[in-house]
Amino acid sequence: MFFSPANFVRGQNMLSRLALKSGHFGFAVRGQLNRCAAPALVRGASSEVSKQDPFDKAYTLYNSPDRDLVNFPNPKMPDVSPPVRLGFLPEHWFQAFYDKTGVTGPYLFGTGLIATLLSKEIWVVDHGFTEVLGFWAAMFILIKKIGPAFGEYLDKRSESYKEVFYDKPLQNAKSASLEFIDNTEKMIEAQKGQKFLFEAKRENVGLQLEAIYRQRLHDAHQEVKKRLDYQVDVQNTKRSFEQTHMVNWIVDNVIKGIDAKQEKDALSKCIADLKVLSKTHAASL
Repeated sequence: MFFSPANFVRGQNMLSRLALKSGHFGFAVRGQLNRCAAPALVRGASSEVSKQDPFDKAYTLYNSPDRDLVNFPNPKMPDVSPPVRLGFLPEHWFQAFYDKTGVTGPYLFGTGLIATLLSKEIWVVDHGFTEVLGFWAAMFILIKKIGPAFGEYLDKRSESYKEVFYDKPLQNAKSASLEFIDNTEKMIEAQKGQKFLFEAKRENVGLQLEAIYRQRLHDAHQEVKKRLDYQVDVQNTKRSFEQTHMVNWIVDNVIKGIDAKQEKDALSKCIADLKVLSKTHAASL
């Protein structure tokens, strides 16, 4: 079974009721344990962090005046065990008899109960009864002699258990919570820059769309230009073919219209012009 300070306290209270009178086996856990009921989790993820300690703030809210502490009080751990009589009988049992039977009522009730158990042989006294008497006598002597020292030892152990099972876990929880709060605040501050990142991404997407639009516009211009250049080339080729065909047709018809005599006269005239030009050129040199 998991050991906890609460279970340790319950065990000590049982021992105190059975072993000794009020005050011998006190569990030295101070009234500070009332504070252990405060919640360890605080609301730390906020844009504006209060200067007050989050744990003190949580403790203040937990014990605020708005709470009904009369009907729903905070749990408290008693410093000592409840008072007892005869070493093991609770004091409140005797107090319950006083209003009806007086001071001697509880003792008469106990004596009558024992007498009834013995007379009706509900509690059978046999040869082993002496062992019961010897056992409780030994327990009484041990409690009286060793009880106070053992109680002090348990008080010291309770302090060590309090440090191990209460102080250190609480401190670790506070440290972890404060670290979580700091990390959360850093994440909140980091998230504030996301809007600038989103703006940069939106602008980047806009630039990409603009580049794609311009690229497609350029591609459309090139395609249209190719088609227009094709039409211009078609027209130029057609015009060149027509001109060549017309020139060839005219030349062919002119050649066909020249007879042999005209050709001979033209050739003679060309030779004569060449001679005149040669003489003119020689004179100029």
